[in-house]
Amino acid sequence: MGKSFKNVGNRLILTLVAAFALVLITAFPVKAASKPSPITGLKQIEGSSTSVEVSWSCLGGSDTRYKVEISEQPSTGYIVVDENEYSSPTWISNLEAGKTYYVRITPFVNDSKTYEKIWGDTSAPVAVVTKPDKAPATLTHTKSTTNSITVNWSAVPGADVYEVEYYTTSTAKMQCITTGTSVTLKNLTKNASYTIRVTGGRKYADGMTIAWSGDYISRGNVSVKPSKVSGVEVNYYWQNLSEISVRNSTIECADGYQYQLYTAYKDKDSKIKTVTTSSTYPQTYIKTSALKKHNFYKVRVRAYALNSKNEKMYGGWSSWKYVSPQPDVTKAKNNKSKKGIQISWDKIKGANRYVVYVSNKKDSGYKKFQTTTKTGTVITKCGKSKLKSGKTYYFYIAPQKKVGNKYVSGLAGNANYCWKLKYKK
Repeated sequence: MGKSFKNVGNRLILTLVAAFALVLITAFPVKAASKPSPITGLKQIEGSSTSVEVSWSCLGGSDTRYKVEISEQPSTGYIVVDENEYSSPTWISNLEAGKTYYVRITPFVNDSKTYEKIWGDTSAPVAVVTKPDKAPATLTHTKSTTNSITVNWSAVPGADVYEVEYYTTSTAKMQCITTGTSVTLKNLTKNASYTIRVTGGRKYADGMTIAWSGDYISRGNVSVKPSKVSGVEVNYYWQNLSEISVRNSTIECADGYQYQLYTAYKDKDSKIKTVTTSSTYPQTYIKTSALKKHNFYKVRVRAYALNSKNEKMYGGWSSWKYVSPQPDVTKAKNNKSKKGIQISWDKIKGANRYVVYVSNKKDSGYKKFQTTTKTGTVITKCGKSKLKSGKTYYFYIAPQKKVGNKYVSGLAGNANYCWKLKYKK
């Protein structure tokens, strides 16, 4: 009898539990899944030449999923690349280089009762870009000034912006960004040669971020136009060979130099010869029969640098350097009546005056004795001292030409020949 009561009690408890559960279900029914929150902040955050990475925000819970679509047009032609994306960010692959695509995302949740998808609103499409995968095929140096360089390059497929990087061996790298295929780089270093590198890219939708190609074109030794040459001198004059040697200061960016020899003894000077070198060494030889004559001449020099077409970009001409042969002393004898050494010398056409130098030593100690417009004189002193009988004196003549308000000597660097005579009372 106790066992039967126990069974009846158990059945009563189960009945009560079932009834209570039914009341709960009736009073509190299971809530159906709701429409997901909208997508916000959809944007590109990374990219390569064949893929892009996008991110977004959504206030949905962990059960929210996303359908990711892409198209080459903003409003049509979308294809699904992921129909069950779990989270942001995500990569979209198998794209073409240097192109703009449009991405849109639709959130959804699965209804646990009906197992149907409940879709949220599709986001507005956002433009994304892939990197160009090529470098410009050509990079051409077209012209220069003394502080600027102009270059152009071939367009890169898919690029809408370019980075130009330029630097010398002694300066930091500098960059400029341009949407065109040419640029003039300004405020450059005097007489410098630059390395220039061009890379193509494509702008993100934000207009600020750029997907740069991993490839570039580079050109070295791109020079500004040389500055004016200085330090010109005629270091040798070989009158018997009809030849002079001219040298000047080095211009670092020069690919060569051009030298011109003119007359400097006529009312209207004329060009005699032009010599253009292809060496960076700042010296040349000018040979012409005119140099055998006793005339004044003048020389000037300019440097040049080459552009991509091997066209010469000349800098400014130097100041004129004047030169003449060293006058030969044609007569030297003692003049007892005037207590000196009487000398005569060759006339140099174009000279305005002559300076007579005297020393009692062959290789040093020369002092100016006299400046004269004549081609002869009597040397009576060496420095401040009168000539001494029985002593040998050395002398030479330096022709001078008036240029503007100054007189310039015509003697070349090797004009060290002197004449001598033992003075006798």
